[in-house]
Amino acid sequence: MENLDYNKVNLSTENVHVLLINFSTFDFQNYMNYLTSNEIKRLGNINNINNRNQFVASRVVIKKILSKYLKKIPNKIEFSFNKHGKPFIRDKYHNHRFEFNISHSDIYGLIAITLDNKIGVDIQKINHDIDVDSLSSRFFSENEKTQLMNLDKSKKIDAFHLGWARKESFIKAIGEGVAYGLDNFTVSLEKNDTKSILDIKNKKWHCYNIIDFENYKTALTTEIKSKIITSSNEVNISTNF
Repeated sequence: MENLDYNKVNLSTENVHVLLINFSTFDFQNYMNYLTSNEIKRLGNINNINNRNQFVASRVVIKKILSKYLKKIPNKIEFSFNKHGKPFIRDKYHNHRFEFNISHSDIYGLIAITLDNKIGVDIQKINHDIDVDSLSSRFFSENEKTQLMNLDKSKKIDAFHLGWARKESFIKAIGEGVAYGLDNFTVSLEKNDTKSILDIKNKKWHCYNIIDFENYKTALTTEIKSKIITSSNEVNISTNF
């Protein structure tokens, strides 16, 4: 596990930073002073301890990075949300727009952050008990269903979760979530195939494999082709604040 040096997260329009967080190493009670009064109220409605850690940890990391650029203390940084629930902040840095996205699955989470580039990130813990055929028939495009059907049974679970992570990252990048329709666009289910995603409005988006580790699939989608900078290990946010 590595300590995150926030001074080394240099935001620009050319790169996207992606951080892997292990929520099980985090104790939200130590970071209440990073939250706004509205966030403290929201936290009070979350009963599950893991969900509390996810809620606070993701905000702590983002606010710590943003505070360097905005010259604000973290609890003065307010998150807003679009009509589909995607978080953003109204503050700008030298007329540049901050863009960030958060995803979590079980004890792990991903945070992606950049400037002036719409992004979406997703992490999926592999569930070997799901009905892949049923879910893909409901949510995958015809092309994706064909890709899945042509795979050996032993490869279907991995391919499904990779495809799902890529699809989630796309609908989060465009800011519409599931309202966009998961079957309205196609991603590749092959690990080494990260071609651009072409949505129904004929605009290309760029999809990347990011952090690959046992029993999880991850993906990042960006509006502008970028250099992706990832943390090589889990980021320890409990020891350097």
